[in-house]
Amino acid sequence: MRDLRGLLGLLEGQDAAERLRAAEELGDHPSFEAVSGLVSRLESDECRAVQEACLVSLCRIGTAEVGEEAARLLRSSDAYVRNAAAEILQELGDKAEHVVRALLCDPDPDVRLLAVRVAGEGHFSGALPLLREVVLTDPDVNVVGSAVEYLGELGGSSQDREAICQARSRLSNPYLDFAVETALSKMGVSCEE
Repeated sequence: MRDLRGLLGLLEGQDAAERLRAAEELGDHPSFEAVSGLVSRLESDECRAVQEACLVSLCRIGTAEVGEEAARLLRSSDAYVRNAAAEILQELGDKAEHVVRALLCDPDPDVRLLAVRVAGEGHFSGALPLLREVVLTDPDVNVVGSAVEYLGELGGSSQDREAICQARSRLSNPYLDFAVETALSKMGVSCEE
């Protein structure tokens, strides 16, 4: 295994094959420097294979620090980078719950929407309470609609049903009405019960 400093130097080099190997090997270095270098390269590299190697190595390192660094990529203008960050947070699961909880309070509804996706598709033991909180409090109909959809897929408790029905009462919108009906149908219940 090469040393961390050497790998970080190769990761910044001109040769894509060397950057790829460095990104792969950095997955064996669970340090802040390795995580920071991999996140920066994931954000900026023009070679998709290098970006994918960074993603895999960050998931392999799998620390809470990875989640904190990856979260800033959710604001990227590059859809691949945003989706890669979401995938990392999903893989981290409970190790990134504090990051996802903070992202659900972000002023940008697009970031909150991605955070809902992360909560709904990730390995979070506390996903249902997070999603219910979004359904009950978020002001954006698209964010709430997405959380309703995930509650319909993952939930089924009376708390989930009540939250979904309150969303319909709180925000009047055809998309949300559809999301509520679909979620309740998946749960086999209605608001009238």
